[in-house]
Amino acid sequence: MKTSDWLNFFKENKEIKIFHIRHLYLLTKIQVHSLRVELMRLVKKGILKRICKGYYANPFNPPSIEEIATQIYYPSYISLESALSYWGILSQMPRVLTMVTIKLPYKMKTSFGIIEYRQIKKEYFWGFIRKDNYFMAEKEKALADYIYFNRNICDFSEFHLEDIKKKKFENYVKKMKIEESEVKKWIMYL
Repeated sequence: MKTSDWLNFFKENKEIKIFHIRHLYLLTKIQVHSLRVELMRLVKKGILKRICKGYYANPFNPPSIEEIATQIYYPSYISLESALSYWGILSQMPRVLTMVTIKLPYKMKTSFGIIEYRQIKKEYFWGFIRKDNYFMAEKEKALADYIYFNRNICDFSEFHLEDIKKKKFENYVKKMKIEESEVKKWIMYL
């Protein structure tokens, strides 16, 4: 296809923000080898942005890193430092988007940023809400996840816990079977 044909294709399919090469093959019927060559040319021309191996962003409706993280490694939700920063509990902006998944841990470098997936037990995979086109841990769940993955943290100076609902947080950590000694430090700080 010509560059103008590709531009029309992406414009006509702008509701799809992320394309995998297999999706493009099914939609265009272009042989996979030829398709890879054409996509490389579009990337080199600056028309198309490669997210990571096999994935491309629609130039007419580019995805956010959060949408990429949720869609590429499913199921997952934003939590830990990223969610705590989003909710204003952690004052620093993390350089890595931290996700929680039931799959194996994984770190992915994309053209949109670095995404790190941390594995949690299936029975603890809850406590998140839908935000736009991705999933975000609730404040209390993000903090519970943080304690779950970082059990020996004692410095609370970076945390602004005023908006944490104490009872909800206590229920979450109880449900996640986090050691009482770890939780007491946080509850006292709350």
